[in-house]
Amino acid sequence: MTTTNAGFDVITGLADDPYQSRVEAVYRDDPAMWRTAIGGDLWFQFGLYDGDDDASLDQAGERYFARQLDLAGLPEGAPVGRILDVGFGWGTTLLHMARRYPDCPRIDGVNISGPQVRYTADRLARAGVADRVRLYQCNAQDLEQIPDREPPYDLVVLRGSIGHLTPSTLEAAMKAISVRTADNAVVVISETLYNIPLGDYRSMIPDEVDRLACGHRKTLAQLVEVLERNSFAVRDLQELPSGPEAIRWLNEIKANIDRDDALPGHRPFAEMRDVAVNLSAALRAGKASIYSVVARRLP
Repeated sequence: MTTTNAGFDVITGLADDPYQSRVEAVYRDDPAMWRTAIGGDLWFQFGLYDGDDDASLDQAGERYFARQLDLAGLPEGAPVGRILDVGFGWGTTLLHMARRYPDCPRIDGVNISGPQVRYTADRLARAGVADRVRLYQCNAQDLEQIPDREPPYDLVVLRGSIGHLTPSTLEAAMKAISVRTADNAVVVISETLYNIPLGDYRSMIPDEVDRLACGHRKTLAQLVEVLERNSFAVRDLQELPSGPEAIRWLNEIKANIDRDDALPGHRPFAEMRDVAVNLSAALRAGKASIYSVVARRLP
């Protein structure tokens, strides 16, 4: 069922997702607090510094996403008919794509967080691109219910969202994406994935809570298997950003949290600080990596 609100639609699925409320709880705080932690433009999925000692979190974040789109064979101004962004955060990736592909007539964004969807609707309206971007507050397992089955999607983006999905939700999401994409459509993924059996992994700070609703860890092999089961073939796979660049990004966010008196008192930011410590240790040890994955839908 789909209901319409100011600037976005709400898609209610037929099946409950018990994990949904945990994900929603991560993103309830004021976006201004998140800007203090991760940068004013709210890029949320790591960054590329490319040896630039003066690069900000915003510059590094934009550079990383632009690099991924280049790797996907979609340079600035490329003809793209329809785009889907799954887990768009505060709308930064949507705004970037609306500007990068000004002739794309339809960009759909999906997010489960009501506060993030409302913030993004206002942000896109102020930027003057809301006429081309449609927002849906929707669980990833219900992607097939997005209105207007034609035209199919040419580009699907999942950056940092797969980490929030249970295995069953990931499978349902990839099945729906496969159904709704055109032949040879491109899927662009950025995700933290593990290089060792998950049963062997131990965090430096013990896992007494499910930090940032990312408790359903995944290995690279598991992600590739899900893609292949749903008719996608990996065309580009890289550890991107590199371990040192990812650690720099994490350390900058940790420092932003540490220097602000208000942030550590809010659960998501306290958890993010612990994640920065744990993940940095895992990256140094080679137990985890940040992977950029570009896959194509097989005809």
